Amino acid sequence: MPIRALCTICSDFFDHSRDVAAIHCGHTFHLQCLIQWFETAPSRTCPQCRIQVGKRTIINKLFFDLAQEEESVLDAEFLKNELDNTRALLSQKEKEKRDGQLIIDTLRDTLEERNATVESLQKALDKAEMLCSTLKQMKYLEQQQDETKQAREEARRLRNKMKTMERIELLLQSQRPEVEEMIRDMGVGQSAVEQLAVYCVSLKKEYENLKEARKASGELADKLKKDLFSSRSKLQTVYSELDQAKLELRSAQKDLQSADKEIASLRKKLTMLQETLNLPPVDSEAVNRLVLESPAPVEMLNLKLRRPAFGDDIDLNATFNVDTPPAQPSSTQHGHAKRLFPEKAHSPVQDILKKMPKGPKQESQLLLGGQRCLGEPDEELAGAFPVFIRNAVLGQKQTKRTRAEPCRSTDAVRTGFDGLGGRTKFIQPTDTTMIRSLPVKPKPKARAKQRLGARTVLPPSQAKLDTFLW
Repeated sequence: MPIRALCTICSDFFDHSRDVAAIHCGHTFHLQCLIQWFETAPSRTCPQCRIQVGKRTIINKLFFDLAQEEESVLDAEFLKNELDNTRALLSQKEKEKRDGQLIIDTLRDTLEERNATVESLQKALDKAEMLCSTLKQMKYLEQQQDETKQAREEARRLRNKMKTMERIELLLQSQRPEVEEMIRDMGVGQSAVEQLAVYCVSLKKEYENLKEARKASGELADKLKKDLFSSRSKLQTVYSELDQAKLELRSAQKDLQSADKEIASLRKKLTMLQETLNLPPVDSEAVNRLVLESPAPVEMLNLKLRRPAFGDDIDLNATFNVDTPPAQPSSTQHGHAKRLFPEKAHSPVQDILKKMPKGPKQESQLLLGGQRCLGEPDEELAGAFPVFIRNAVLGQKQTKRTRAEPCRSTDAVRTGFDGLGGRTKFIQPTDTTMIRSLPVKPKPKARAKQRLGARTVLPPSQAKLDTFLW
């Protein structure tokens, strides 16, 4: 018979379906069984002879040459192997079935236990819910009972308080016989004494409250009286101030009317003054400008030049000796006169005339160019007009005398700054406080220009700009 080799690890015969491996000791096994053996064994040894085996000494696959056999002939060993395999599988399946049945039985027992536990827990939950609802109802009832008890106590206390208040009101409002009858009805016991004590305390408190209220009312009445007195005094003060204001208003209206009349009269006087001031055109420009222009230019009110003590800036409020530059053509003067044409408005001469002392019976005469006006003599009006206006008027009055005695005059005609950015002609007298107007001479214009050109060389002692304008 042919050799039937088997694997000692799995006890199966070798066949062509699985690979066969060999070790250097000569024993043969299934390759898969040998690998599994080496993985599970503590050391690499031969399963048959226990010899140490290296990884390189294993023959992974053996090849067997099988002889051809008749198909009808069945191999008993092969059939036996198949039968053993089938039995092994059957026994394994039966074992798995038993294990599964055991697991099923265990799970059924567990399920029954769980169901019983769930039922018991459900019953306990129902009981707990019933108990909770019962406890809630009991708690609510207890709360309602407490509230009812408190309400009863409050009602009883309020009844007692109401009775006490009624009796106190009876004590306060009733007559003596009724009060005595009420006290007799109360009795003689301890409760009656306590009730009487309560009544006494209440009456005392009411008395104190009434005293405080009366005191507060008295203070309020005193305060109101003081306020009334102060209000009346303030009202009287206001009335007196109102009367005084009315009187002042009437006097102001009268003053306004008198001022209007005075303005009208001053305008007439101003017209007369303008007609009487018959001065040369060059000298009368500044006078006409001051007369017609309102308000007067600020530059002509207080013009003084002085070099500052420290620095290069010029102080316009100081005095300084300024040399008059050479004369310019007359076209500049005429152009400047056109630029400085005054606007007709309120004249500063009106303000000067307003400052004149007035009296009901005082009348005087002011001689200006042969015309007479109401007022004091020339000496009394010396402080009312500027210096150069007075000098111009005096110069007009003394025109004949200056023409008759030309050799006596040491005055000189000068051309200099007018303080407004231009030039003008003026007379430099011996006394610098007297500035007279230039006498009008019927001479040709050419000679006048030559004469003015000849006098352009100024002496070092010429008039200063601040003396001319101030």
